[in-house]
Amino acid sequence: MATLEAFRAVLDDTGTPEIIKNHIIDSLQYALRNHGQIFTAKEVEWLAAWDDARIPLAASRELKKREPEKMN
Repeated sequence: MATLEAFRAVLDDTGTPEIIKNHIIDSLQYALRNHGQIFTAKEVEWLAAWDDARIPLAASRELKKREPEKMN
């Protein structure tokens, strides 16, 4: 969670160049879409609440994949 919080701090920093912000967003999207299982449920839920639409979309998809797991 600390790494994700650090990413969030970099994204929120007005001095961070856009290219860096875009790399973070792209990397998180890739990880969520292709390796979502590496994130805890708490992390995915937290990412789903971010204000940048790209991350919550990918996180929401990962949460939907996990729904059958909760029923078992």
